[in-house]
Order: sequence, then C-alpha cells, then structure tokens
Amino acid sequence: MQALSKSRIIDAHLCPKRLWLKLYRQDLEQTSEDAQERFAVGTQVGKLAVQIYDPTGKGVAYVPREEGYDEVVAMTVEQLKLGKPIFEAGFKAAGGLAYADVMLPVRRRGQAGWRMVEVKSSASVKDEQKDDLAIQAYVARSAGVQLHAVAIAHH
Repeated sequence: MQALSKSRIIDAHLCPKRLWLKLYRQDLEQTSEDAQERFAVGTQVGKLAVQIYDPTGKGVAYVPREEGYDEVVAMTVEQLKLGKPIFEAGFKAAGGLAYADVMLPVRRRGQAGWRMVEVKSSASVKDEQKDDLAIQAYVARSAGVQLHAVAIAHH
C-alpha cells in the first residue's frame, strides 16, 4: 500500500476531485506559468531558510528528495542521530509520508528533541499551512521523533 502523502491529504481537503485526478488521471494535469513561478519562488525561499538557520554552512544535513521516498526516510533517520539541523527531512509512519522543511535540534527541560519549521512564501500564516504543519508533525511523531515545538516561518 502506498503511503498517503501530506500533499495528497491537503489536496483532498481542498478539493476531493483534485486528489482523484492526481491519483488516477495525472495525464490531465496542467501546470500554469503562475504555478511554475510560485514553485521557483518557493525554491528561493527554501534557500533563504538554509541561510537563516545555518549561516555558517557547517554541520547541516540536506536530504535530497530526488533520492526517492524510502531513501530519504532512511537518510533522515541517520541524520536525526547526529543531532544537527536537517533540511528536507522525510518521515513515513502511520500510513503517511511527509517532508519537513527544517528540523532544528533543541533541548527542553534537559531533554533532547526537535523543532520542526515549515517555511512558506507568503505574507501571513494561512489555515491550510497550519493543517500542513499539523500533518507533518503527526507523521514525524508517529515515526518516533521527539518534537518539542513546531513553527511556520513565512516571508
């Protein structure tokens, strides 16, 4: 059985027909120039997040998504053991699959854990972004990650 990704859950929430089309009729999908521009801006904001959360460029792991889901999840598990910031961490558990933009190591009451940050290119926080983060946190916690905090960073 294929894991239900965070994106698919959000698609179903926004429009059930959209999810059906993505699952069964990908051949009908069209990406507008506007959407392509938003993707490009999102990539730039992601690069900006790396500069903000790791200005020195030392000791930070970037997990490349193009490796494939299972590989990204396995790489994330190894990176979590190092206790250093991680970008594009992948989690798979409870029948779900999610990527976290930024995972920052934190200590809370002497206990090691993580702060998950979802980075968005928007002027304010939107409800669907909160849903997005909630799904990511649920999947990460189900995968055994000790989350002390979650946040949305927007630009």
